[in-house]
Amino acid sequence: MDAYTEPCAGPNERAAGTPSPAYGTLPAAGTPECAEPDRLGAFTAGQLGRLCDLVGIDAQRRTAHQRVLTDLLGPAADRPLTDPPASPSFVSDDHTPVEFSLTFPADGPPLLRVLVEPGCAARALPDNARAAWAAVGRLAAQWGYRLDELTRVNDLFLPPAPHGPLTLWSALELRPSGPPGLKVYLNAGSRGAERSMETVGEAMTRLGHGRAYESVRSYLRPRFPERATLMFFALDVGPWAEPRVKVYVAHHHATAADAADATRLAPGASPERVAELCRRIGGDEPFSRLPLISCYSFTDTAADRPTGHSLYVPVRAYVRDDRAARDHAVELLRHYGIHNAPLDRALAALTTRRLSAGVGLIPYLSLVQAGRQAPRITVYLSPEAYRVFPPREDAGPGSRADGREDAGPSSPADSRRAADRIS
Repeated sequence: MDAYTEPCAGPNERAAGTPSPAYGTLPAAGTPECAEPDRLGAFTAGQLGRLCDLVGIDAQRRTAHQRVLTDLLGPAADRPLTDPPASPSFVSDDHTPVEFSLTFPADGPPLLRVLVEPGCAARALPDNARAAWAAVGRLAAQWGYRLDELTRVNDLFLPPAPHGPLTLWSALELRPSGPPGLKVYLNAGSRGAERSMETVGEAMTRLGHGRAYESVRSYLRPRFPERATLMFFALDVGPWAEPRVKVYVAHHHATAADAADATRLAPGASPERVAELCRRIGGDEPFSRLPLISCYSFTDTAADRPTGHSLYVPVRAYVRDDRAARDHAVELLRHYGIHNAPLDRALAALTTRRLSAGVGLIPYLSLVQAGRQAPRITVYLSPEAYRVFPPREDAGPGSRADGREDAGPSSPADSRRAADRIS
């Protein structure tokens, strides 16, 4: 879910996996990191199948979920992994258009989700948008889901000439029984990053959340775009117990205290928990390599504030390797009384490589707080279909892997360039 991934070369430029100053190389087909099957659809479907087994999804549903994943990938599913991605998807750092996640409630088994860019095979954004919209429409028709809310805002987020680098992503919450829950993610900067405040504000008004969104808008105004930018606008579609509208905000150069302050917009969310999570990973230094991200959720049109808050910490930018990222995840889970065995089995289901041999398998850790519900932890997992990134030499919050100054925006101009990646 990273709109801050650096663009990779196109099909006529440097092939994916070719060494670059910051990134590693694509493992040869047949190595543990990139074993058979060697096509994108089969590779990611195999990973998904093993994760389904882990969370107790039976064989019939597992096969159905795998089929949906390959259908969403469209023509990209048949592309060999030895070829570069059809387009530079920003779902994962290596441009794999798929990301997995496990949410760990305090009182139940983990929940499995998969995020996909349905238009990833398209070379141009308008074609990407059309393919993604058609794919979501097919799923909604198949499962009997209504797209009323999405249709009410699609002109805002899917204009004739959308700004990039993304148009529409879809996520599936895969359940042991019943059809999947469907989520749709749209680019807040679809009409230009400079218009993202206007675009999201209009969408929230159309959906009846204008009053509740005003607190987020007031928070953003003095910080936009140097210190905070809008990333995604998201909708829950289908049979959700409490469907949400969500707004994602990137906090540039934010400290643990800044993240805690942003949490206060959602009544019931604990700023202290957020600050503690940030300090576990980055101390009190600014998170300058990649930004912290807040997600504000809205479920009640009568409310005057967001009803929930999630904080996403891009852990892979602040650790040496995935062993350290895994240890942070385990510490966080145990802090909330959650056993780490399912996480370790999930990591083994995705790769046979040593965790210390790369970084990025665990891109984000998230703390979810909503109303009176117990906090939930989500661990995000990358397929690493195209590339394994080498361990970082220096993982400090404000320093680059090569020991020079931080790689994140260090000035208003740099911050705007980072925001332009989602414009």
